[in-house]
Amino acid sequence: MTMLKKPTIILIIAVIVFAGIYFWLATPLRTDFSIEPRFDWPDETANYFWVKEYAQTGQLFSAEPLNLAAKNQIHPRSFNVRADGSLVPGSFLGLILLYGTLAKIFSLKAVIYFTPFFAILGVLAFFGICKRIFNEKVALLSAILMLIHPAWWYYSVTSMLPNVTFISLILLSIYFLFQGPKLKVSQTLLSAFFMGLALAIRPSEIIWLIAVYLVVIIYLREKLKLSHFVLFSAVAFLVFSPSLYQQQILFGDFLTSGYSQLQADQSGTCQSCQMVKSLILPFGFHPALAASNFWTHYLSRLWWLSLLAVLGLVGFLTQKGRQKIEIFGYILFSLFSFGWLIIYYGSWQFSDLLTVHLNTLGLSYVRYWLPLYLLALPFIAVGLIVLTNFLKNRWQNSVLILLLLALFYPSANLVLKAKPDSILPVRERIYNYKQTAWEVINATEPDSVIVTVRKDKVFFPERKVIHTFEALSLNQELLAILPDLTAVAPVYYYALGPEPTLELNDGLKLAEVRNIGQEVLYRIENQGVRIKNQSSP
Repeated sequence: MTMLKKPTIILIIAVIVFAGIYFWLATPLRTDFSIEPRFDWPDETANYFWVKEYAQTGQLFSAEPLNLAAKNQIHPRSFNVRADGSLVPGSFLGLILLYGTLAKIFSLKAVIYFTPFFAILGVLAFFGICKRIFNEKVALLSAILMLIHPAWWYYSVTSMLPNVTFISLILLSIYFLFQGPKLKVSQTLLSAFFMGLALAIRPSEIIWLIAVYLVVIIYLREKLKLSHFVLFSAVAFLVFSPSLYQQQILFGDFLTSGYSQLQADQSGTCQSCQMVKSLILPFGFHPALAASNFWTHYLSRLWWLSLLAVLGLVGFLTQKGRQKIEIFGYILFSLFSFGWLIIYYGSWQFSDLLTVHLNTLGLSYVRYWLPLYLLALPFIAVGLIVLTNFLKNRWQNSVLILLLLALFYPSANLVLKAKPDSILPVRERIYNYKQTAWEVINATEPDSVIVTVRKDKVFFPERKVIHTFEALSLNQELLAILPDLTAVAPVYYYALGPEPTLELNDGLKLAEVRNIGQEVLYRIENQGVRIKNQSSP
């Protein structure tokens, strides 16, 4: 059996191997004590909390009475706070509703494996789509490249972020439309179902999705009927509608999402204006910045894949003989997608420079440009074929395997250990988060509030948290609420290092509780409250 005579068998073996790798990497290191799962991204922390909340209660809000005294400052990052102080999601609701529903069926322990599972389904769907557009050889290579691609691999095991699941659902939707000479009702239902789920997870991508399905409609125009459009639209809307319903409950508007609430302009800009802006140019139009970000975070970051993609594209365009019209359509659609997504996300400038400095694959540009990485894969595959075309047939497959192994090494190194945000360092960091959380939980009261610099994801949900990006003594807004908050609950401050002074203001004082490495847990004492209590009869 040669490599390319049995592509399905080879793909199944590759999928089984990488499914094992994905599931293993998504599994956290075990601790000697029981504690809620921890994550390295605030978005993951929020998504898991709301998935659990929805699975157990069917609700997407959590009351927080102490926010009356705290002026709505008690919440982790990526959460919203309503006027009554209750916590609600700070993201789109589709992933929470989907994973929460699945958790009711398969248990909360299975939640961290849903994204790797969808990632594998996405690879299989991508193989089927590429086989239809290109050929079996390019499709097999593209699917294997997808499995080992650093961005896909990384976000397949970063299990509570939505991007891989979103793309996998789109690939599944398109895959079912591409099957068979005629479009059956069952195919239409499945395609619409997956499309509705994808739209619920990332509704901000609707313009790009419209372009995707316009291309598909043009390609399938001969076998599409009006009934297919009606059925597809109806089913997709029904699947999407629970998100709209929950948004109405949480935010009082069907079209208001958690993201729009997080980014709301307090100057009184209309909700409709904000929604239109979020769909078209949420970060403005900055082509120079977009080009710089694209070079830095796409082309040069994985330069070896970029070179292969260019080689494959040139090789295809210069190839003699008639080419499939579907490939030219794929190229045109890819050009539109690159242009749109580069401007859409590339115009975003990170304000948190520490995030840019410390992260490589973990930077948000990478996950938002995941579709662009996948669109380039068939041309990377063609590039590999171009490199082996000068060899005799009996050597081509062997050299292709060697080239894939050569690509696998830098991918595995980058994904697993090369950078601080690689998966193995992150797993170790999360293990340390749990150790720190366990020590702090045992040193604080169950109803206490912890003010912390960037460590809110460590102590939540066992403890209420107030997050800050600067030292407490420099945050006047938080200092202003502490007198009232310390009067109704125990309040602590978790500092990244010893504070230069223990005296704050307004009678507030830091009392050291314990050191955890170089970090320090302080109790915030309110001298005014103590004097008042001591003078009471």
